[in-house]
Amino acid sequence: MNGGVRARIEIESPGDCPVATASVDADARIDRIDRATGGRDGVVAEEFAVDGDAELSVDATPVASEGDRTVYRFERERDELCACDLVEHTGPPLADISAADGGLKISFRAADVAEVRAVVAALDDAFDGVHLRTLSRGDDGGDETDAVVVDRSALTDRQRRVLKRAHELGYFEYPKGANASEVAEDLGIARSTFTEHLAAAQSKLYDAMLEGGVEP
Repeated sequence: MNGGVRARIEIESPGDCPVATASVDADARIDRIDRATGGRDGVVAEEFAVDGDAELSVDATPVASEGDRTVYRFERERDELCACDLVEHTGPPLADISAADGGLKISFRAADVAEVRAVVAALDDAFDGVHLRTLSRGDDGGDETDAVVVDRSALTDRQRRVLKRAHELGYFEYPKGANASEVAEDLGIARSTFTEHLAAAQSKLYDAMLEGGVEP
């Protein structure tokens, strides 16, 4: 059976996310995040745990103690979509969520690379600083230290040029050094042409990574 693919995405600016804000207040990584989306109509409840002496600026209520940590709960309206909601609305259920330095890291298992691309696109439309950090086959044991060799000849000359120039202009950085329109203008092509070439290049790179690259 095909194990699908595993992906880990980092969102540097996840909007008005109480857990991300709490990670800044507590100056700590938050690994314990529980979400309850099946509560009363129109309301989503979430809980997270931080050191008990942390002073939080978010509207969250302490509900329990776990050793030297305090568990906080907050509620939000269901129609106020957060990053986690966007991932699950796109398709895959979340496997792991953590927050640190005001950002989120989200892991999930997808059916294929196309579903990962859909998730990245949905997040990129809503938030700044969205990065696909790891992508691996679902049955590879999850060893993120394995390296693959990617055959750049799989990309066309135009795709390599677009990818290289986007990187040089800081398109993949946070905050962005240039947006899609600015990179397209620099290249002398339409914005839609730039996004098409970029999507095609990324698709080939994703496929190469999942197939293990080529033998050196």
